[in-house]
Amino acid sequence: MAQHPARSQNHRHPDQPRMEEITRALEGAAFPSTRDKLVEFAERQGADGEVLAVLRRMGDRHFDSISAVVREASNVE
Repeated sequence: MAQHPARSQNHRHPDQPRMEEITRALEGAAFPSTRDKLVEFAERQGADGEVLAVLRRMGDRHFDSISAVVREASNVE
């Protein structure tokens, strides 16, 4: 099966936020944290819908750092 064009060229899909946007939305969040708590935090910070959508599609697990969130978010389709 062929890869999604955005994946095959290591580029983000036009509707996906840049990882910097996710990092900015989670700046100041307490870690470790769950996906749901990170979504709530990002909502309170005023994150846009694209960032929130990516966070909601991540695996339901604990994250130790923003770096771990960014790694997971980069794999979300």
